[in-house]
Amino acid sequence: MALSRPSADDDAESLRAVGAEPRSVLGGSHRVDRAPLVDPEVLHELEDQLDSRAAANAFVRDYVSVWDERDLRLSTAINRRNQAASLDAVLSLKITSTMVGATQMVELANGLESLLRDGKLDEAEAEFPRIHRCGLRTMRELTILHLGQNPA
Repeated sequence: MALSRPSADDDAESLRAVGAEPRSVLGGSHRVDRAPLVDPEVLHELEDQLDSRAAANAFVRDYVSVWDERDLRLSTAINRRNQAASLDAVLSLKITSTMVGATQMVELANGLESLLRDGKLDEAEAEFPRIHRCGLRTMRELTILHLGQNPA
């Protein structure tokens, strides 16, 4: 079964819903709580670590600019049932999301990683749309609230 991408209506609704909402992961045994999409404290820590707000903003801009590529890479790997490539893609997403404080994305990536490690590719495929929608909301929040730009 081919992995279906969310419709344009789903994307538009996701972009309107910048706020956090609970999402079921792993069949309801784990939930993404009402944590913010992005933790501003993590962004401040990144600025401190890099000793530069400009460098931290550049990292965030890069994270946002490669979202479509990451999203496609993950969906393609899952669709092809390539467990190794799927794990590589989700780990990359999880690590960079952690660095920018994308708390909901990290939680969803953790759940997806667990499914992939257990070889549950059908369940991973079913979880992908949540990652996609969360990604859209996260990129919008980072772009508007943290970079002070209007999304293109």
